[in-house]
Amino acid sequence: MNEDGCELKPAIDDHNEGVFATRDFATGDTVLLGVAGRPAPANHSHANQVSLSAWVFEDGLGPKVNHSCDPNCGVRFNPAVGGFDFVALRPIARDDEITFDYAMRNYVIEHFPAECVCGADICRGRITGWKDLPEERKAAYGELVAPYLREADRHAMLAVR
Repeated sequence: MNEDGCELKPAIDDHNEGVFATRDFATGDTVLLGVAGRPAPANHSHANQVSLSAWVFEDGLGPKVNHSCDPNCGVRFNPAVGGFDFVALRPIARDDEITFDYAMRNYVIEHFPAECVCGADICRGRITGWKDLPEERKAAYGELVAPYLREADRHAMLAVR
């Protein structure tokens, strides 16, 4: 499977298959366009959260982009397609794997192994949702996260007061 600027490659180094850049991307470039699929009945390991109470199974290469605790992409909701575009957080070179933090789209992660295997120097040790993401990581991601996650944080802060 191939989309402009990215392609799916088979497993390497004991990892699942992944999406890799076929050209260079600059910080802020849209790396991969989101492709909304069918609604998911609930939170699921292959579903993307699109609001505080709805999930979809996305089409295209997006579902094949792997998690990293130190990702090279963030996500931006694309209302025209109802999916998430992947946007470069830093320069990405040809042949680099495209990654994002699953916490950028999901408030809670329920369907992954207890141990994260991303191998990043700043690995959290487990794949978490936004709810359990350290504040410094939330700040580092800026606006390249699903907008309802920041809304969920505001609601949680109000509930504590």
